Amino acid sequence: MYLKQTIAPTSEPVSLEEAKAFLRVLDNDSDELINSLIVAVREHVENITNRQLLPATFELYDANIVHKLPKNPIRTIEKIETLGEDGTYSEFDSSSYYLFRELGIGYIGYKTMPSIIEHPEAFKVTFTSGYDMIPEAIKQYMKVKIATLFENREQFVVGVSISEFGNKFIESLIAPYIVRN
Repeated sequence: MYLKQTIAPTSEPVSLEEAKAFLRVLDNDSDELINSLIVAVREHVENITNRQLLPATFELYDANIVHKLPKNPIRTIEKIETLGEDGTYSEFDSSSYYLFRELGIGYIGYKTMPSIIEHPEAFKVTFTSGYDMIPEAIKQYMKVKIATLFENREQFVVGVSISEFGNKFIESLIAPYIVRN
């Protein structure tokens, strides 16, 4: 399975202004650092939850017919294509499949099964995913992680164990959003 993002989000879930307010930073000296922390924490959240926070479009390639989609919540399936013997993709009739969601995970249901050739990228799904409104628990988790990274930029903090930075409550904010493979 190969997943490629074709259209990226145009913003971040936590703005620079929101992060600076949470950090209580008034000047602009740390803007570049804070922006990079926002991106790093967003990528971390997307990786551990297997969710897409902001709307983006993806192409998913697989050797087999795909049923379960990654990067939830799924908004739409743009198209499904199958690879032909000539090496070109043909679009599968959109009336032959549908998107359904179960416990917040997007699945493709098939009224008619497409036929595919034996190839690592024989099946291609183009879909859009991302929240309309990001859950507040995720945003708060991100702000705390951004603040932790900002305040503890050094690899070692004298007199403090790294385990003290862990907090079960903070981690529990994101736990309900993790999609297991």
